Amino acid sequence: MTSDQPPEGGYRPDVDGLRAIAVVAVVLYHVSKSLLPGGFLGVDVFFVISGFLITRNIVLDVDRGRFSIREFYRRRIKRIAPAMLLIVGVTLVASQLLQLPEDAHDTARSSVFSIFSLSNVYFWRYLDSGYFAASSAQVPLLHLWSLGVEEQFYLFWPTTLLLLYRPTSSKLRLAIILVGVAAVSFALGEFSYPKDPSFAYYMLPTRAGELLLGAISALVLLHQGTRRWPARLALALSTTGMVVLGVSLAAISESQPFPGWRAAVPTAATTLVILAGHGQGHVWSRLLSSKGAVWTGLVSYSAYLWHWPLLALYRYGYGEPGPVPGATMGILTFLLAWLSYRYVEQPARRSKASLPRVVTRQFLLPAGALFTLAMVMMYGPRLGIPLHSGRYQAQLSAARNATRPAYDVDWACQRQLVTSADLSDPLCIVGPASKDPPTVLVWGDSHAAHYLGVLRAFANGAGFRFRNVEVGSCPPLLVDPAPFVEARRLADCRASLAVIQNAVEQYPVVILSSASLNYGPDYLGGFRGTVSHLAAEGKIVVILGEVPGVPGYDRRCREKGLTYPFLTCPHIALPLSARVADNNQALRAMAEGIPGARYFDANTYLCPAGLCTAYWPSGEPIYYDETHLSLEASLRLGQEILSREGVPPPFKFPRPPGAPRN
Repeated sequence: MTSDQPPEGGYRPDVDGLRAIAVVAVVLYHVSKSLLPGGFLGVDVFFVISGFLITRNIVLDVDRGRFSIREFYRRRIKRIAPAMLLIVGVTLVASQLLQLPEDAHDTARSSVFSIFSLSNVYFWRYLDSGYFAASSAQVPLLHLWSLGVEEQFYLFWPTTLLLLYRPTSSKLRLAIILVGVAAVSFALGEFSYPKDPSFAYYMLPTRAGELLLGAISALVLLHQGTRRWPARLALALSTTGMVVLGVSLAAISESQPFPGWRAAVPTAATTLVILAGHGQGHVWSRLLSSKGAVWTGLVSYSAYLWHWPLLALYRYGYGEPGPVPGATMGILTFLLAWLSYRYVEQPARRSKASLPRVVTRQFLLPAGALFTLAMVMMYGPRLGIPLHSGRYQAQLSAARNATRPAYDVDWACQRQLVTSADLSDPLCIVGPASKDPPTVLVWGDSHAAHYLGVLRAFANGAGFRFRNVEVGSCPPLLVDPAPFVEARRLADCRASLAVIQNAVEQYPVVILSSASLNYGPDYLGGFRGTVSHLAAEGKIVVILGEVPGVPGYDRRCREKGLTYPFLTCPHIALPLSARVADNNQALRAMAEGIPGARYFDANTYLCPAGLCTAYWPSGEPIYYDETHLSLEASLRLGQEILSREGVPPPFKFPRPPGAPRN
């Protein structure tokens, strides 16, 4: 992505054309994945090009007896640091002005890792991919992971190459050895993906094969020397490479495991194009060497650096860009790329300063300033440094209180792992004050937790008390949950369900709720077995239906509107989806077919006049996210139902002996 072309007589304009393909593919993909599903492979093309050019430069200098580690890193710093640090600085300032405090903090933290060439490590270890996490497409410096991979490659590759290669060595033999090493890297990506997809995607060991393919092509061409390939062979190789690369960009998608062997396909295709362009003037070489392609390739590094923060910060506030904003972001990307190429990249690369001065002026001083700014953004508020006005903080607090999740209060006992202590915790009991133990158990996942405000209102209205226990992403079942939950949650689910199943017998009433649409088509069968078993033991079982989903809803929209200009929060109103309606009808029929089972949902209140909305008529938000009610809305919904119709029949339970009457 950032490698210099060979300095003496070895300039390959077609390689800049390949860079153009790579950066255009990446930009198109990030503007809209529908434009080019495999556009993310442009990064892999960059890796091959970098491996090719870096290796070719080192080997040429070694052959001429003038290779210098100091000069190598002096050129790397001039090439990489100034533009990268500029983008980090601009992004830091923009994030402080636009992002919410916690997100600006995360951006600052990722910038520190980026400065020290560890951005890929940061995103491997710390990028939040949890259930409630925001989209990674809104993380402004995420794209610097690839630069981290390259910079780490530059740290070890010159020394490694010097150990493996001498001017008298066989370049072809070394290339063959590297083929084996590259294959190991691709295999590592393939086998590590199921266990740790983030490691596979972001880390150098699984990406090194792509850079090594470029190194292999450099060694092969240096072995070839001035000898040209036969014209037909060159055309066949380049045509094969371009066709395979084009098919890969169109056919490979992010939904498939990647990298691994899939990464070998487009990178091998890129390698073929590089090999075929050696001293040739075939049609593909001429197209890649055209003025427009070369210009785009020359500014590709800056374009790559600029495009992602522009799109991420746009998405963060305004959502997915439509055609006009997307085109605007694309044009702005290349305008800024040209400016930074001309006024930052080129002046820095022309510097004749020594390594100490280059390190000081082009890296240490600007990096130190950015590090200080990042530290202030991260820790300033703790040290009493006000980064926001008191008015902003008050407005932010009010907006957040309206969209608090159900688990934000101590009486909502949603856990990732339930222990026996949770089944005896007095804070988990809701309802009128009493010394008697609760007679009702509320059990489910987060879709049970977001009903707690409603159930609290019903409990106070009807005079019953309930204990609640919810397990994130784990359905309420009396059978093994393995067919229905993700592998990473299975151990916690099994342990939690074992604890709950041992305690459920003491409750004459059990209220069950789950995100049944998330657990696969066979889930309702297992759920029916649980309901039937509990009902057969003489328990009253109340099934709570799914609430409507509101696609496109952003609970933080009003918070972001405090800083984003012209940001409006659309009052989304959609008909109840057929999936939710059909699922709830199946749950209702299940309850009607099992003696002792009951059914309830509040969708007539959430979808007045048949339209489901994310906001109350008065403007307050109803949802925490697209599928979960907020705590405040759940409480309000329960009170509204009570005021209109009293306690709904499914929640009128027989009073236990000695229970007080209201």
